[in-house]
Amino acid sequence: MKTDDILIHPSKLVGEIDAISSKSFAHRALIMAALSNNPTNIYINEFSKDINVTIDGLKNLGVGIEKNEDFVKIMPPKEKIDQATIDMYESGSSLRFFTGVSSHFSKNTKIIGEKRLAQRPNLELINNLRKHGLEISADKIPYTIKGELKVGQFEFLENKSSQYITAIMLAASKLKGKTYIKLSEKPESIGYIDITRKVLKDFNVDVKKDKHSYIIENPEIKSPKNYIVEGDWSNAAFFYGANLLGSKIEISNLDKNSLQKDREIVEICQKIKKCKEENKELKIDISQIPDLCPIVAILLTYLDKTSYIINGERLRLKESDRLESTSKMLNDLRANCQILGDGLKISGKISGGKVDSYNDHRIVMAASIGSLLAKEDIIIRNYKAVNKSYPSFFKTFEKLGGRIKYLGA
Repeated sequence: MKTDDILIHPSKLVGEIDAISSKSFAHRALIMAALSNNPTNIYINEFSKDINVTIDGLKNLGVGIEKNEDFVKIMPPKEKIDQATIDMYESGSSLRFFTGVSSHFSKNTKIIGEKRLAQRPNLELINNLRKHGLEISADKIPYTIKGELKVGQFEFLENKSSQYITAIMLAASKLKGKTYIKLSEKPESIGYIDITRKVLKDFNVDVKKDKHSYIIENPEIKSPKNYIVEGDWSNAAFFYGANLLGSKIEISNLDKNSLQKDREIVEICQKIKKCKEENKELKIDISQIPDLCPIVAILLTYLDKTSYIINGERLRLKESDRLESTSKMLNDLRANCQILGDGLKISGKISGGKVDSYNDHRIVMAASIGSLLAKEDIIIRNYKAVNKSYPSFFKTFEKLGGRIKYLGA
């Protein structure tokens, strides 16, 4: 019987790779190009499933798309279409961003999605948009969006997702007048808001900051004509972690001064190495870097010492309940992991075993890097979940000397 399982033998990785294009930058640049005044070439060296969701969503909204091997040409529409249906599949970023901007392209837009996407929080964003002219038919997908978005003051009293703020910024970049985004406190994952401000600036839109709030006034979007999406620290983190475990991989196409918070993987690896040498415990605050949780959990087993991941409340709202799935991954690999409130307590060593991906791309990649510590084979169920962000991950893994076998192929 054909399965989507993969077997990974213990090994070390050696070689050179280019980091794939940042999913976070790509989503934002593609949407800004569609809202722009002239065509833009967006250069992307790997089209993941999530990036394709955004491209296809724009196409269904009437945006001209010419997709090539390493870039996509975005041609803004001249007028709104009457209606559209866009499928966000499992992309939380695309869902929030399109909920904000779709009314600029279509008079009546239906948004649908798959699996856990309807469970991911979106209501505070929806209610803000309703207060500013949009009719949104339901609190969770599937829903339809009608109306004209208006400027004004958007208020976010909770601290759930920086993607809400990005959605309003993207939408406001097409509005005349003053948009004020008021936050009650410093948002989690503020680095992603900084990325949004950077991309908007690249398209001539200035976002001013006032403490924890943001202002966009009379923006005028201008296409840069060509836009190169920088390398992705979130996905490069897995191979960075591999180097801590004895591999020798040179990773290019990464900006060491990037606004991507996940570049903190460099500092985390340094901390783990130092704690290993000094035989000390370690505690990692994951609140601003939630996507690093699975690989950090794997790397902490290298210490063979009790360590902790803290402040991971939002991990429960990812592609999987990532506190639960990360804990099960480590236990299935015969390390020890216990959920403590909004964090993890980790001890013991990885030896091998069979793990479920829980349809989470980052669990797949983390477990694969875990094979570098294992003494026995590791089997991962539904490894194709990796296509969400890094379709060529296993091709790259093999190129570097990883030993894998596709089961049931």
